[in-house]
Amino acid sequence: MLLKAKKQITNSGLLGLVLLLAGMSIVAIACGTETVEVEKVVEVEVTREVEVEKQVEVIREVEKEVVVEKEVVVEKEVLVEVTVEKEKEPIIFSDLNWTSSELQVRIARFIVEHGYGYPTDAVAGDTISLFEGLKNNDTDVTMEIWLPNQQEVWDAALESGVVVDVGKSLEDNWQGFVIPQYLKDENPGLVSVTDLPEYMDLFVTPDSNGKARLVTCIPGWACEVVNAEKVVTYGLEDTVELVNPGSGAGLFADLEAAYGRGEPWVGYLWGPTKPSAELDLYILEEPPYSDACWESGKGCAYPTAQIKIAVHETLIDRAPELVQFFRRWDFTAASHIETEAWMTENNETSDTAALYYLENFSDIWEQYVPDDVAARVHEALAEAG
Repeated sequence: MLLKAKKQITNSGLLGLVLLLAGMSIVAIACGTETVEVEKVVEVEVTREVEVEKQVEVIREVEKEVVVEKEVVVEKEVLVEVTVEKEKEPIIFSDLNWTSSELQVRIARFIVEHGYGYPTDAVAGDTISLFEGLKNNDTDVTMEIWLPNQQEVWDAALESGVVVDVGKSLEDNWQGFVIPQYLKDENPGLVSVTDLPEYMDLFVTPDSNGKARLVTCIPGWACEVVNAEKVVTYGLEDTVELVNPGSGAGLFADLEAAYGRGEPWVGYLWGPTKPSAELDLYILEEPPYSDACWESGKGCAYPTAQIKIAVHETLIDRAPELVQFFRRWDFTAASHIETEAWMTENNETSDTAALYYLENFSDIWEQYVPDDVAARVHEALAEAG
């Protein structure tokens, strides 16, 4: 940008000299008589202001508003209520040593583990030892309490409150002494337990000490004690030799072997079981059951058995959803017998038979559990193959 400016030219020295000379001339004139005119050329430097054009570069600063975007991080404290699931304690089952109980325990354990998310374990034993274990809380659940076989200890445990009855296990069952129907047909007079002395020779074997070989209940089961008491009350000590079968499977095998050969056999059995369902058997008669008879020597027939599920009292508060599950439980005779038969025919274990039951009887066990539990059980079955 071009602007006009004035420029001053100044010489202060020359101007001062001119003024001095002029003063001296005036003084001389005033003192003398003759006037002398002197011409003197004096160079005078005149200062004047001249307007000149000057090109001036002007820098104009312009404030420019610049918008700077800033990312502002705002920390906000948010309180979130988190429910931490308490670790579940293991559920310990009484693993009684007969087939129906073994199956029920394994079926229930699979559902409890995979459906409800509880770890499980089992303690193997017999009726007497495991009932004590339940009372002492060495176990949490017993799937089969047989009454009236265990009636005395059962009543005492309920009264103390340490054991809780949570419902039915199997359907009502029978117990008694049986012979093959073909043997009954060959010996029409063999009707009652009290007829055994007359037919003792049919049942004598090399290991029966000259007496009738009667296969009794398994050691450690309450029925073992009951049967021994019956023999005494009926006066059969000199007629009957009680033989221990070792296990439920051993008892079944002993009966089925004799039946397959068409040989005489007498012994204790209960139902529903695979042999009782598949074999044609006759139950020897006994006097009708009464409380008085039972309490004074067991000299009468077993009453219809009630099979209960029992839990230790601590499970009521610790796992109420499981208690509800056990209250709904019902191991039907038909599903039980079919599962046991499949296991025997395929020479499988009770663990594998439990999976068979869960896969083939879902219409039954799904009624015991909520839908989400059933879904998780099915997922676990699919993974198990």
